Amino acid sequence: MISKKNLTLLLTLLALSSFTLPAFARGISTLKAASGSQINVRTEPTVKSSATQYGVSGDKVEVIKCVEDKDTKDSDLNWCQVKFVRSKAVGWVRSDFIIFADGGE
Repeated sequence: MISKKNLTLLLTLLALSSFTLPAFARGISTLKAASGSQINVRTEPTVKSSATQYGVSGDKVEVIKCVEDKDTKDSDLNWCQVKFVRSKAVGWVRSDFIIFADGGE
């Protein structure tokens, strides 16, 4: 029988893992945007940071991790740190510009 303390610890660990594990399990994802549009790749997960790089629709990326978008109040979007498959460049892209390999958001 599991004690209440151990059950609480187990549930906490499961909740924490749900925020980090899916990003690693996503595989190769694809950037999306209007035809010909550039997608800003930022140095930090905020629109206030520099966009020293850009991607285009169709670029393949590996999602490293995602964090909640804190720029827009009540936003259901995330910022995801990505690594470009071809160039190996790493930066942050908002989740609405990503088609996730696992179908997630």
